[in-house]
Amino acid sequence: MITVGDVMNMRAFDRIWLAAPCEGAASREVVGVGTLDHEPFTGSYDLFERGEFIFTTLGFAAMHPDLAEEALLALIERDVAAVAVKPVALRALPERVVAASAERGVPVFFYEGRYMERVIADLMNALDDDAAEWERNHLIDLMLAPSDEQAVRSTFFTIAGVTGATIQCLAIQAVTEDDASLRALQKVVEGVLAAYGDRWSDVERTFVCRYRAMILGFVSFKRPPLKAIAISDADLAKCIATAGPLVCGISQEVSLGEGDLALRQAMAALRTAHVEGGIVRWTTLRFDAFRAAARTDRLYARSADLMRSLLFDYDAEHDSDLGVTAQAFAAACGEVSRTAEVLFQHPNTVRYRLKKIKEVLAVQDLTDRELAALLQLVYLA
Repeated sequence: MITVGDVMNMRAFDRIWLAAPCEGAASREVVGVGTLDHEPFTGSYDLFERGEFIFTTLGFAAMHPDLAEEALLALIERDVAAVAVKPVALRALPERVVAASAERGVPVFFYEGRYMERVIADLMNALDDDAAEWERNHLIDLMLAPSDEQAVRSTFFTIAGVTGATIQCLAIQAVTEDDASLRALQKVVEGVLAAYGDRWSDVERTFVCRYRAMILGFVSFKRPPLKAIAISDADLAKCIATAGPLVCGISQEVSLGEGDLALRQAMAALRTAHVEGGIVRWTTLRFDAFRAAARTDRLYARSADLMRSLLFDYDAEHDSDLGVTAQAFAAACGEVSRTAEVLFQHPNTVRYRLKKIKEVLAVQDLTDRELAALLQLVYLA
């Protein structure tokens, strides 16, 4: 935001000062810039807008002194940000202008400077820069903003027509990877979920659609879940199992405004289901739940990647195995003997490497137990 105070501090002025006392003058916001030239003869004061910083020499006042008062009063009435007068034709403000300036809080300045055009150009550049800065700030706010629950609700209504209190998501893939199998499975899942909804009076709506190489199922409930793991959690898994051979991830039941999290949960559970087979519920993932969260959080992933890169770079330069040792030490929950067995190394070799790991990561003050906790976070994903 550009203020009158910012304009007063511009280098284009040789000197600028208040022509009459005006409280809060410097804090007024400036949204535009204009010049006062022939308006007293045309009556076009409505061209000036609220928040504009107006420059003028009041040149017409040399021949018509009364018009200077009329023009300044008209600008103050328009609630411009401020008026800057080059004292050529007018060197003191009329009493009515002083009174109006104090009453409306619109400051009137006198200024000295060689070229009015230079002053105006500098201010216009400042306003353009401020507008660009506002747009950048807005875009950064959008990047940093958490998900808008109302927007999520609206999106789910657009996609699936759901309006319930909570939602549960399923991410499903056929055992055989071909489009025909996926289409056939979609029809079966639609029927299974529709039957599930008919059995439960609390179900508001079920919906199934294809998304890339998977099927997404949505079950919306009219009531909030009573527990972290709702009754529907296990029952939904039993129900979807009747659809035939498939791999499936099922989310936790969450509020509809957090439906984007449910989608992420279902997809993460599906990845585990590909490893373990069958149907996997997010509520039973335990370590895999945190691994999935770590993989999808870019700040967490970048922090862990930084630590791993420090060890990788050291190993590449010194032909050592600190990275392998660090990962094994984390998996062994900080037990040196277990780490040594896994690496087929002497425990003293492991202890030496741990000391080097602390040096490379700049955490020399950590105990081995604290180092193990740090490395477990680093290698979680």
